[in-house]
Amino acid sequence: MLTRFSASGLAILLMAFTFGCATQQETDRHRARERVVDTTLIGIWTVKNADLGGRPFSLPPSFELKINGTDYGTRDFNSGSRYTEVGTLFFFGDELAGEPRRIDVLGKEGPNKGKRIPAIYRVSDSGREFEICYDLDAKERPTDFVSREGTMWLRVSYLRKPT
Repeated sequence: MLTRFSASGLAILLMAFTFGCATQQETDRHRARERVVDTTLIGIWTVKNADLGGRPFSLPPSFELKINGTDYGTRDFNSGSRYTEVGTLFFFGDELAGEPRRIDVLGKEGPNKGKRIPAIYRVSDSGREFEICYDLDAKERPTDFVSREGTMWLRVSYLRKPT
């Protein structure tokens, strides 16, 4: 009888544990659906300077990046006013003090359609400058804001466009 009770008790504990795990899994799924947004990036940004693979990289002075929550678009006014690339930004929101913020860029339309590009970024204290470093090969997240020779790391410094 003690053996049956122990087996029954074990079964109840297993069900309780399983129920508790399912609840935690549901909580984790719910959190995954919540979108983290860095409101300091909302606005229109123009290029200050850029480098790719350790060398200066030229973007047209009329190039701009527009961020609205988790949506982004890029355009070059010399090529028309239409956004040539649009997509979604995935902010991780878990950066440690002193560490760069992590972000993934997912292209929905344009040259990076379907590509998820890992990056790091930082915003100046004044909120007027924004720097990002992407791995255009989508292999690994950059570890710092240096575009190294032999990589497809693109580092871009932006200035907030006055409204």
